[in-house]
Parts: sequence; C-alpha cells; structure tokens
Amino acid sequence: MKQAYKTEAGIWQIRLGDSNVNYDHNFNFFMTTKMPNPHYIPEICIKVTLINFTVTFEGLQQQLLGDVVIAEKPETERAKDKIVLQMAADSKTLKEIENKILSLLASATTIEILDADTLIDILKASKITTNEINGRMADAKVLEVEINDTRNMYSSVAVRGSILYFVIADLGGIDPMY
Repeated sequence: MKQAYKTEAGIWQIRLGDSNVNYDHNFNFFMTTKMPNPHYIPEICIKVTLINFTVTFEGLQQQLLGDVVIAEKPETERAKDKIVLQMAADSKTLKEIENKILSLLASATTIEILDADTLIDILKASKITTNEINGRMADAKVLEVEINDTRNMYSSVAVRGSILYFVIADLGGIDPMY
C-alpha cells in the first residue's frame, strides 16, 4: 500500500511488520511465479499489477504469421504497419476536431454562434478534413482486406509452427529428460 512517510530527519521510511525500513520512491518490487494461471484473493489483486506472459496458441500463431510474411513478402507487412499507423493518426485527428468543435460551441453564446464567422469557418474546414480522413480510412480498409488475404496464404505455416512449439513445450511433462 506504500504507506511511506518522512521522518523528522527527512528520511523516507515505510512500516513493514514491526519495523521501519528506509524507503526510496524509485524502488519497485517484482515477483514471478511458474504457476500457469495464478489466482490471488481480491485484496491482493487490487494492490498489485498482474502481467501474464503466458503464450497462447493464437497469440503465437499471429506472431509467427507476422514473421513469415516479413520473410516472404516484407512489402506486405510494411503496408500493414503503415495502414495501422495511418488509421490511428486519422482517428486521433477526428477526435481532436470533435473536441475543438465541442469546446468552441460550449464556450460561445447563442449570439456568438449565429454571428461568428470563425466558428462557421472551423466547421467547414473540419468537414473537409473529416471527408478526407473518411476517404483514406475507406481506402485503408480495402487495402487491409487485400493484405489479410495475402497473410492468410501463410497461415498454415504459422499454425504448424505453433503446434511444434506447444508439442516441444509439453515434452517436459512426458519425461523430465526432455
């Protein structure tokens, strides 16, 4: 719970059990477990951040698919990455436009809304920008379908790689020698 306090001498301390221990705000405590799916009581879960690094079949398959496509058709994977970045940037721009319009409308009075040319100009400019972004997003979705079709050609390789990984990982359960 990081109930740290400063002593009269200016030293940060924290109470652990029956004793006070010097404390540094840069200190982080990490714990690991070999349990595949650890279960902790709710009081513990709200005080810690759980990160699960367990590999799933589908997650490994997607990673392998990306690696195979990079090896076989790097331009396809670069196009996919470019589309993802462009769509994220366009979504952010749309959100910024929406927030700007809402803040202008919220701060303006009724007379200012009717008389202000700046608000009308901003609305016109945002409409043009929004139409351009929507056009790019539509083109990106078409291109994304083509890229996914190309990626799906290599999905059997990714599935086989995932199967091989999990078979080899489970060999230790058969005999510790493996």
